Amino acid sequence: MGQQVVRMYLRGIVAALIALGAALIYARGRKDASNANELRDHNEYIETRKRMDAADGPSDADVQRWLHERGKYKSDL
Repeated sequence: MGQQVVRMYLRGIVAALIALGAALIYARGRKDASNANELRDHNEYIETRKRMDAADGPSDADVQRWLHERGKYKSDL
């Protein structure tokens, strides 16, 4: 009877260790996925910034028109 109790405890310990290992593997996978998403977002930002820098800015006439419209809006407040 005592030997059965010892085996039961050992099975419980083994099951707990397996569960802990699975939890650690899962957490590691989540961290790796998070790091991959962060890297992807960073690379997307870099590409967007490059496209923004390469794009032509607004013309002087566009800027003047925008400032004029903005000035009319501000004076209406």
